[in-house]
Amino acid sequence: MNFTRLRYFCDVARLQSFSKAADENYISQTAISQQIAKLEDELQVSLIDRTKLPIELTRIGKTVYQRSKIILEQYDVLKGEIAQMKQTDKVVTVAYPNGAVEPVEELVLPKIKAIDGLELFLVKSDLNDIQDKLLNKTVDLAVTFDSEITATNQLSTIVLANGNYDVVVGKDHPWYQVDTIEPAQLINERVIYVENRPNTNSYLKMKDHSQADNVPLNITATVADIDTALLLVQLNKGITFIPDYKSLKHEYSSLHRVKILNSQHKYKICLAWRTRDGNENLRKIIDQFDR
Repeated sequence: MNFTRLRYFCDVARLQSFSKAADENYISQTAISQQIAKLEDELQVSLIDRTKLPIELTRIGKTVYQRSKIILEQYDVLKGEIAQMKQTDKVVTVAYPNGAVEPVEELVLPKIKAIDGLELFLVKSDLNDIQDKLLNKTVDLAVTFDSEITATNQLSTIVLANGNYDVVVGKDHPWYQVDTIEPAQLINERVIYVENRPNTNSYLKMKDHSQADNVPLNITATVADIDTALLLVQLNKGITFIPDYKSLKHEYSSLHRVKILNSQHKYKICLAWRTRDGNENLRKIIDQFDR
């Protein structure tokens, strides 16, 4: 099987758009469509319902998507292991979730680049899998949200950044012309929540924050990624939360960001690693932050 073709399919499925996936991979929309058509021919199934906008996966396509993500993650891990076998003394493998690309780019990469002779292997992971990857030694280091690190007896962390969650509303919402709200105003609002799995640590943390604000949230829909949540907000299906470091892309011009004043809806992004890991290059990275 062609792994590049499989990755293109996963990008289209995740973004629900051929054009967005093409832009992300720096190829033409025609090229990415052709590659996915070849994948469908190879598997002899239809993976995508092209009659709907945004596009939707077929029943078989949904299963292929979930399995493909696992296959590609394992393939990335394999490539990292091969690189480590070639240059064991130089490679450090770092996991990061989809929602933390900006902190990785702004807070982590510049410091790691300053270490001479170090090679970095990046692994994009589901937020809920990152702690397991650290514990089973699939990766050396992780950039993640503090809510996901619960094995504190085995893992160490350094807080890289902290901030607040904002609300995103559509142009038909009364808050579209408002810049700030109080937590109490969230009562009875329909909330679209982003989660890969039910009852994750992030979800439980959000419920704690809601209780601290004394404003239980009315979650009416859950989706797998922020892009889907933002599309539903545009359709006036509710509001969603977004960390303050994440910008709204230009294609979301009909959305508006609103700050929540005096709220406990906050986040911390941390660097995490195995406490007893003796990797010298890992220690060089930690020393860059632990100053």
